[in-house]
Amino acid sequence: MFKRLGARVSEPQTKFVALILLGLGGLASIAGSEAVLPAYLVGMALAPTFLSEPELPHRMRIIAFSILTPFYFLKAGSLVEAHAVAAAFGLIVVFLAIKMATKFVGILPLTIYHEFDSREGMYTTLLMSTGLTFGSISALFGLTNKIIDQSQYTILVTAVIGSAVVPTLIAQKWFQPRFKAISGDVAEAKPWPGRNREVSESGATRMSPQASA
Repeated sequence: MFKRLGARVSEPQTKFVALILLGLGGLASIAGSEAVLPAYLVGMALAPTFLSEPELPHRMRIIAFSILTPFYFLKAGSLVEAHAVAAAFGLIVVFLAIKMATKFVGILPLTIYHEFDSREGMYTTLLMSTGLTFGSISALFGLTNKIIDQSQYTILVTAVIGSAVVPTLIAQKWFQPRFKAISGDVAEAKPWPGRNREVSESGATRMSPQASA
C-alpha cells in the first residue's frame, strides 16, 4: 500500500501509521493497559516496511521524540516524590545494583561468546544495562491500577532512571572503546597533469611545474 501511495507532500504513510498507533493506544487504555505498549507490536509488524521505506521510520522518530515521548516522561516524572527518594535512598541503590547485576549476567557472557574485546564487551554490557522505557511503563501501570502506591512507584522509577544514567556514565568514563584506523592499502593519489606536488621543510605544500625529461 505504501508503494502505491508513493512520495507525496501530504505524507499519507506517516498519517496512516499515526492513526494505527492512536487507535491501538486508545484500545489499550480502554482495556486498562498502557497506551504505549501497542507501539512495540506495530514496530515489529512494520519492520519489513521500515526497511524498504527508510524515510518513514525517520519521520515517525521525529514525531515521537519531539511530541509524544516528552509528555509521557513528564507525566511519569511528575509523580515522583522527592521525600520518598531521600527516605528510601538505600533501597533504591539496592534495586539499582540488582538490576545492573541481572543485565550483566545476561549480556556479558554473550560478548565473550562473540569474541568482543574485553573493553568493548564491558562498554556494550553497561550500555545495555538500561531499562528506562519498560521500567517506567511497568511502574506507571502498577500505580495507575493501584497495584503499588506512590512511594513504591517513586522508588522503582528512581532506580530505573539510575539504571539509565549510572551505567552510561561509567561506560563513557572508563570503558570508551579505542577506535583504530582501518588497515589497508591506500591508493596513491595521481599527480595533476603537468604538475608535481612538493612539500617544503616547513610543512607547507607548494606546486611546481613538472620537470620535463
